[in-house]
Amino acid sequence: MGLSASQARYLSLTARKSNVEYQIEQLTQEKLMLANQIETEASLWSDGMSVQHLYYDPKGTGSSTTDLDRLSYQIVTGSIEDGGLGMRVADSYGRIVVTALPEPMPEGKTVADYVVEPYATQADYFEDNLKTGNWFIQQIGDDGEWHDQSLEGSSFIYRGVDQSDFNVANAEYERKMESLERIDKKFDLQIQQLSTEQSALETEMDSIKKVIDKNIEETFKTFG
Repeated sequence: MGLSASQARYLSLTARKSNVEYQIEQLTQEKLMLANQIETEASLWSDGMSVQHLYYDPKGTGSSTTDLDRLSYQIVTGSIEDGGLGMRVADSYGRIVVTALPEPMPEGKTVADYVVEPYATQADYFEDNLKTGNWFIQQIGDDGEWHDQSLEGSSFIYRGVDQSDFNVANAEYERKMESLERIDKKFDLQIQQLSTEQSALETEMDSIKKVIDKNIEETFKTFG
């Protein structure tokens, strides 16, 4: 191979090598972004698995079972005869939480003693207000007065993860992770193939560089 041909070949290989290195850099960046996404998914899964709901345990054992009902406004305020707790719910201002104003108004009560919350019967809304301290469960005591009941101190309330929610969330997490891991392996394979091509190009470039150096040396000897 002549000097001109060798130089042309060397320049072509240099361009190819630069292109390969650029592709490796791009894939490495995409792999890094994918790693961040995997970390985010793992964090979201962990946060989701730590979400606990409030359940009603009629036996008052405070133990986990698979058939407990979510603690609800209906259970708390329902009559004992109907399977409720015969309690009431009050807000942080001491007003009684109701879904509609009572008719007729109880003796000694006015509209100001109540707060109308039509969404109180929705489990998540009810639970969120209890957890944040906006609402309180109250039970009438031996003194005839209503007293706040602590969520932690009530034997009929159990905190736990909904098993069906857990199963759905876990299955979705595993599906996403499998997909992301497949993409990650694809990136690894592409980077490996490009790295092999890069090594081959460097080997050929070294070989041609030696040819060029030899041609230059012989040319100088001719004119020396």
